[in-house]
This record gives sequence, C-alpha cells and structure tokens, in this order.
Amino acid sequence: MALRTFTHVTCPRGHQGSIVESTYHDSRSHWYLATLRGLLHNGRYDGLDVLFSETTPSCPACGRSLGPEHMTGHEHRTLNAVAVV
Repeated sequence: MALRTFTHVTCPRGHQGSIVESTYHDSRSHWYLATLRGLLHNGRYDGLDVLFSETTPSCPACGRSLGPEHMTGHEHRTLNAVAVV
C-alpha cells in the first residue's frame, strides 16, 4: 500500500509549500522518501523534529528557514497500486 503525507508550511511572509512523505509497504518491499514541493533544501533546522531535520526546508521566495512552527496543515492520501502490463 502506498501512502503520501503532505505537511503544508507557510513562511512568515505568506509563501507556501509542502513536504511530501511517500511510503510504500507490501509483502516484498518497503521504502520511504521525503521530498519538497515549492520549497528549497537549503534551510537550517537543528531541532528534534525528524522530518524538518531531514529535509531542511526553506522558502524559495524570501530564503527563510522553515521549521515545525511554520506548519499550516497536514493531510494523508492513500494511493492505489497500478499494475503495469
């Protein structure tokens, strides 16, 4: 089963982006990947939140580093597996 978790963040100036966590688990394989949408990987975060520590997001418009205090929403989406023929 594939699952995507979107953590939406907004910088103090109102620019928005998301951290997208993709996970997949079945009887044969397991993987995890965290990517950024609308954000850059050059922020600085030294806190305990693993997601922000791993992705170090920053705003592409103003350059500010973003942390858990900038979270504005959270959503989960289950993806159906598609068979390739």
